[in-house]
Amino acid sequence: MIHRLSGLSHPYGGFNYIYRSFPVFQDVNVMVFVGFGFLMTFLKKYGYGAVGFTFLVATFAIEWSTIVRGLIFNLKDGKFEIGVESLIEADFSAAVVLISFGAILGKSSPLQLIIMAIVEVVLSVGNEYLGLEIFEVTDVGGSMFIHAFGAYFGLGVAWILQRDANENNEKEGATYNSDLSAMIGKR
Repeated sequence: MIHRLSGLSHPYGGFNYIYRSFPVFQDVNVMVFVGFGFLMTFLKKYGYGAVGFTFLVATFAIEWSTIVRGLIFNLKDGKFEIGVESLIEADFSAAVVLISFGAILGKSSPLQLIIMAIVEVVLSVGNEYLGLEIFEVTDVGGSMFIHAFGAYFGLGVAWILQRDANENNEKEGATYNSDLSAMIGKR
């Protein structure tokens, strides 16, 4: 493992590759944890829970996506490599799950969120493999594979979890403080 740290074995230039990729990894991580975390504080009664649930779902989804992506995209001789690029891709898979999380915020338990993440990561990575490798489509900015998939999956889960469509819940409104903290995530 030490030879990898010296920058001699990576096909893209070792340390130079890491120096180019790591800032992107940091930026995407900030987007996932701080951006989504505070963006989900828009409901007055679920603000603090939303930040905690975002951390729970994002950390699990990143780890699970690293495994699923490795098995689907990069499996060679029963092994797959984990690097900065695979972690960036795993962060984007976590973003898919967090987009869906916005549709069911306040209606789901932590266990339901983890189950949703397990299923959604497998389906979204499979959908991405089908689109990129089989149909050879181009998805600039992740509009299809990240945003649209996460939104429609979230709507599907919200429909499954609906309790009473006519129920008007006072916990679902917004307040000045919840809107202000949600603006941290909008940046």
